[in-house]
Amino acid sequence: MTGGRKPARAPLPARNRRRWAVAGGVAACWLVLEVVTHSVVSATVVLIVVATLAAAGVVGLRTLGITRDHPWLQRMASRPWRDGQDVLKVAMRHLADVFLITPSGELLAPNVVELQLNPDDLDSLCERMELGVISASLTEVYQEQVTTYGARLAGAGRAEVCVVATGSVPPGRYRLRQGDPVYIGARPEHYADAAPEWAYSTPQHLADGSSGQPDLGLTVGGGMVTIMEPGPVPLLRLVTGSSVAETRTSGARAGRGSVELVLPDVLTVSRAHATFTFSDGRWWITNQGRNGLTLNGTPVAGEQPLSDGDTIRWGVNPDALRSRVEIG
Repeated sequence: MTGGRKPARAPLPARNRRRWAVAGGVAACWLVLEVVTHSVVSATVVLIVVATLAAAGVVGLRTLGITRDHPWLQRMASRPWRDGQDVLKVAMRHLADVFLITPSGELLAPNVVELQLNPDDLDSLCERMELGVISASLTEVYQEQVTTYGARLAGAGRAEVCVVATGSVPPGRYRLRQGDPVYIGARPEHYADAAPEWAYSTPQHLADGSSGQPDLGLTVGGGMVTIMEPGPVPLLRLVTGSSVAETRTSGARAGRGSVELVLPDVLTVSRAHATFTFSDGRWWITNQGRNGLTLNGTPVAGEQPLSDGDTIRWGVNPDALRSRVEIG
């Protein structure tokens, strides 16, 4: 008698992996203290004291203006001991992080995945192998993970992983996201002999302004992506001086960090300052930063609807950076 096939489990979201890592580290520290002190109470007290001192140190650094956006901490957050090949090996194990989760729990795999690397890391990789070979190897691993997790491709055609260079990614780190083909019908071998500075992927839009990929109405949550509202989503554009950022993806974040809507690099703008979601036929904005956010002069509390022509101020000060909202 053959048993039924056990349903595949979704990959653990990156945020959950970090939480488990922190919990494991705390438990390991407690065990070490318990062995050293030979007392459960003493080990717990020492751990609480250490945690309190650490929290006080973080508060003190923030008071001095040293947050995670500070260049010192940014350099510490990078992985300078990794070269491009090390980063590639780590990224290969986590390609499934871009899978989409439907309300029914089904896993969808984007047809195109974009792996973003620091330009120096991509440079070192291309010294060892051609860019087309790298993309082909990643695509093979991605297809294996699609099968392993029991996912299905979100659109017609085959899966493909593209490697791009992005200066906002620190050395030794990587970023995965749903990507757009470099051009419709492009194949990785067309870039086998391209220099790393040309290995960039930009969305290709059709004559009607839509992209060449199916619009899934995505929203990001907990390191995974959930399909919330399929169907056409109007283009959201943020015009900030001479800078323009636009998206059709529900759940897109705006800020000066590794986000979908990149704002000018101003200190009052948080790395992830706001989230834009599309539901009930309109765009909504939610504040995510610590510096405050106003919509048409009113502080944003909770989720607020957006209209074409609205003004967003990225901070509470009157001279804070402003963006004009354009929809459609």
